[in-house]
Amino acid sequence: MERQIITCPEEQVGRGIADFCEEGKYQRGRSLIHKYPDRAVILATNQCFQYCRFCFRSNLWLEKPWKIGSEDLRQIVRYLRKHFEIKEIIISGGDPLTLTNQELFKLIKVVNLFQQLKLGRLASRALSFCPDRVDSGLVRILKQSHNRIWFISHFNHPGELNSGARQGIKRLFEAGIPILNQTVLLKGINNRVKTLLSLFRELAGLGVKPYYLFQCDPVPGAAYFATDLIASLKIYEKLNRYSGIIVPRFAFELPGYGKVSPGAGWRIKRGERNYLVVSPSGERYSYPRND
Repeated sequence: MERQIITCPEEQVGRGIADFCEEGKYQRGRSLIHKYPDRAVILATNQCFQYCRFCFRSNLWLEKPWKIGSEDLRQIVRYLRKHFEIKEIIISGGDPLTLTNQELFKLIKVVNLFQQLKLGRLASRALSFCPDRVDSGLVRILKQSHNRIWFISHFNHPGELNSGARQGIKRLFEAGIPILNQTVLLKGINNRVKTLLSLFRELAGLGVKPYYLFQCDPVPGAAYFATDLIASLKIYEKLNRYSGIIVPRFAFELPGYGKVSPGAGWRIKRGERNYLVVSPSGERYSYPRND
């Protein structure tokens, strides 16, 4: 558990690929990323309750602490006015719940200005690290939003579901706020079918839908957390024998393409240093081996 947030010597090994998700190509100002056609990410801050050692945006830690400001919001408004194809906003960071309720209300109020936006996501690890942050004021803001806000939690291990986390989940659930969970597959922490099944069953029993199981991105300082891609797929193959209610969707970030949940038509071949990943349409991509 502690390994998720405590530094270790392995971080100093010079492996990893900076900006593995290639978000820099799609960044529109400091606080907006438009990578996929119908959705965009708002970076509310570069601050978190705790700093996960496997974070794919750990490059933000190198910057001075900042949070979204008036000029950032004006840039976002100008961009959304020109891009009606965006139907969904993902509020992320950093952790957006390090903002005050008043600051978060202003951000959601801006998002609610646009009729083209049909829903939003609020991605936070507050339930893991600071469950008291999910207070009545926050619940009220989420309930009153014109656009439906889905709360995206992030639990990686059943040991994180302590009494505080369960109470925070209960507050959201009883208020009618839907909760989806994303989990990152981490070597030495949860890369066992038994551990993952325990986590997913507990979450579903609390009313939280396991949504994504992500391959850990091999960014600098975090590559030691990444399981080999084929090993990850074998774990997911075993998970798929269980109830669809508890099993999330597996996905990995493929440089040059984006997020992939491999299914029919995708082919993955082992090369000397990398995997060759071939799309259903025959496009060829490279993914690093970590075996």
